[in-house]
Amino acid sequence: MVPIAVPALRERQGDIPLIADYYARLHARKVGKRIRGISSRAMEALLAHPWPGNVRELQNLLERA
Repeated sequence: MVPIAVPALRERQGDIPLIADYYARLHARKVGKRIRGISSRAMEALLAHPWPGNVRELQNLLERA
């Protein structure tokens, strides 16, 4: 086993749009909804959030949305 160090999401702000878009589309597909994407206002809020958790926190937020 080899440990892999992955920086916290708050340290990878540039990854948030890609990860958010992926999970938004994944969860929309699961419930049979079509989406055009994440609005710029919503993306600004995601980027402004301090993300004390990890990618799973972002995933859970988008699933609830």
